[in-house]
Parts: sequence; C-alpha cells; structure tokens
Amino acid sequence: METDIDLLIEKVSQLNDLNNLMLKNINSGYFRLSREIKSIKEAVVYLGMKTVQNLLIIHIIQQLFSGGEEKRNRMFDMKMYWKHVLGTAVASCLVSEKLKKGDKYKLFSYGLLHDIGITILDICLPDYMDKVIEKIFKGLHQVAAERIVLGGITHADVGAWICRKWNIREDIINIIEFHHTPLYAQSDNEYIKMLYVGDVISNNYYQRLLGLNPNYEMDKQIAISLGLTDEDIREMVEEFPAALEQAWIIIGYCNKL
Repeated sequence: METDIDLLIEKVSQLNDLNNLMLKNINSGYFRLSREIKSIKEAVVYLGMKTVQNLLIIHIIQQLFSGGEEKRNRMFDMKMYWKHVLGTAVASCLVSEKLKKGDKYKLFSYGLLHDIGITILDICLPDYMDKVIEKIFKGLHQVAAERIVLGGITHADVGAWICRKWNIREDIINIIEFHHTPLYAQSDNEYIKMLYVGDVISNNYYQRLLGLNPNYEMDKQIAISLGLTDEDIREMVEEFPAALEQAWIIIGYCNKL
C-alpha cells in the first residue's frame, strides 16, 4: 500500500517478462501518449503511480491465475470473461469522457481489476462457477446466482477478501467490493459509480451476444448522481462496440487465450 517509487521501478525492471509486458501495453496506442514510454519510471510520470500499480497488479494476477481447471463442456468461458473485463475498462473510459471528470487511465486500470473475485473462484471452485453461469442462463442476475450457489457471498466479496490478504491499496479494494453496490461505499464513490455504469454497459452487451435477455438494469439514482441523462447512456451504449473493438485490436488483450 505504501510503495516506494524507486523500489517499485527497481523490482519491475529486474523482471524482464513483466517489464516488457507493461511497456508493450502502455505503448500499444490505446493510451494515446505523445511519446514512446521506454521505462517504468517514465510510465509513472505519464500515467501516475496508482495507474501503473493497478496495471502491474492485473498482469501479475494473470500470471498467477492463468487459467481455470481444464474441463470439457464447461459453462464458464474464461475468454468471454476477459473480454467483459476489457469491456468494463473501455466503457468506464467512455463514462469519464462523457462526464469530463476523473482520471480515465486510472479508471481503465480499475476496470481491468474489478472482477478479480471471478478469477479466484474459477481457479478454486470451477464447478461452483459453472453452476452460477447455469443460473444466469436461466435468467438470474449474476449477484443473485452467486449468493444462491456460494451460500450468500459474491465474487465482489471474494475479490475484496483476497486483496486485503495481499495488502493491496484500499481504493482498489473499494472498487472490487462495491462495483455492483456503489451506494454502500464509504470512499472513492465517484470512481466506483463510473465503473458501475461501465460494468452495466459491458455486461448487457455480452449478454446480448450470448443470446440472453440483459438483466443488468442500471440504477437511475446512480446515473443521476453522476449527472448522466438517459440520452448520455444511450449514446455510450451505441459508442461502446466500436470503442471495444478498437481497444481489442490495439491492445491485443488476452491474445494468449
């Protein structure tokens, strides 16, 4: 939580794979930087310490939890999950641009981190994740399905728990724990609300692709508190597929899948 910048730069620079992966993604073109970033130190200067930390965390998690149990005919699709994660990051940036507020780079990195709990559950409890997906296909909201299958807890609870175990920053924990229930958050409220809107846009988009009736109805109280109108939301929903496709091409995210 209290990372020394020079120590962080030193440690990352010693790990060639992680260092090169970070620089490749930062220079991919999605962040639209005015110059090529050649070191983690430059990345901190351009994107900010928190954004770089967030990006490092998601890359490390991908390496620690590179894939769930290999089983035939699984209901849970890890590739579709990572697409939704990127979708939430992209949609959250659209929200930031629409409102002209917040650090969109940091918000993008929050989007990549928000569903850590899903990754943990898929590694540790793959059969339970399949049961959750089965209930979603029957029309249940994801959170309701998880509470039924997991005895009252959700992926947000699991993600927040593991982040506390890892001593990760409190703002990240808040994003992960409250991205479905932003009105319960005690801090980082505006970022959580913007991520919530992005998450709803991304979830509904992917549910339509799967032939499901989208069951993520956006909380109007949250939209109004941000200053978003129905027209704003409609415009972002229309812009989202093209923005997501552009990000997917530029970043090449999850190409290992």
